[in-house]
Amino acid sequence: MIEKSKFRHFLPGQGWMYQLGRISIAFKTCAADSGGAYSLLEAIEPPGSGAGLHRHPHFDETFFICEGHYEFQVGDNTLKLGPGETVFIVRGTPHGFKSLGPEVGRQLIISAPGGIFERFIESVATAMNPGRSTAAPGSPPDFAAIAHKHGIEFMG
Repeated sequence: MIEKSKFRHFLPGQGWMYQLGRISIAFKTCAADSGGAYSLLEAIEPPGSGAGLHRHPHFDETFFICEGHYEFQVGDNTLKLGPGETVFIVRGTPHGFKSLGPEVGRQLIISAPGGIFERFIESVATAMNPGRSTAAPGSPPDFAAIAHKHGIEFMG
């Protein structure tokens, strides 16, 4: 759990870091900082990486593209977003995204209320780290079970 602070300053690529395969995530503001109102993270995603179609009924998300190009699926809509563009996704709406390349993508993501997505990412990172995982040695983490525990449903 990340402790509350009155002031934080992070450069790009800095924060509370998690490595999820090829994706780097840095939390900049956590629920403890915002009284539970929101979490803010920076995701750095190589071409071809992203999140498959999923939904979560307990938090909204706003995505702000800083670098790179992304394709988002939001419900029945497909959006192509580039630097400076934003998409807001209401809780419960099926969505997914992929970094298109050719450059590495970087986006800021706000989840509100805060804390839920933080705990999900921490659980995934723990499951992916063989030294901290409770999974049997050599077995892949059960991402669907981890997501379900945090109220997230992957649909693909």
